[in-house]
Amino acid sequence: MPDVVVSSPLAEVLAQGKRVLQVDGRECALGEIAFVEMFNLRGNPADARFMQAVLLHTGMHLPQRANTASIDPQRQLLWMGPDEWLLKVRDAQGDAIATALGAALQGVHSAVVDVGHGNTTLTLQGPAAADLLARGCPLDLHARVFPAGALAQTHIAKASATVLCLAAGTHFELTVRRSFADYLFRWLCAAGE
Repeated sequence: MPDVVVSSPLAEVLAQGKRVLQVDGRECALGEIAFVEMFNLRGNPADARFMQAVLLHTGMHLPQRANTASIDPQRQLLWMGPDEWLLKVRDAQGDAIATALGAALQGVHSAVVDVGHGNTTLTLQGPAAADLLARGCPLDLHARVFPAGALAQTHIAKASATVLCLAAGTHFELTVRRSFADYLFRWLCAAGE
């Protein structure tokens, strides 16, 4: 049986590391955060058992306001809709968290679904980050409108993406389907030349 090699959707284009791009004389770096475990969570935020289980097993409060996120260095909970969140886990504990959460939610109207294999995360960081995104994204990314912790589901060029702001105007994470990752990466590189 052949050895299985797991690679990110951007392994070939990022073989030499992050890309430094220019927008109006200012720089930003484009890269990928590969192999982030992602889980779609569904449940009723008015159900105390659901809320307590999520807090206990993720260590994070579910954001209940539209377009907000709970963020720590290893995990993120992104509001995707009134009863839907995206849990992103970087510390290789995702499967254990999802299993424990699923067990704790037995009998509670809810769902925990692994969606990480179908998505990847691009990172865009630097003084020109918001300006580069603005070339293909209809959102107002100005710091007064889109501060740290804000997120939105939108499109960049022709790719659907979830945009999370980590530092107003200068640091964004873009969660995108694997099938669009190469296109979006190359589009951003061309837009930043």
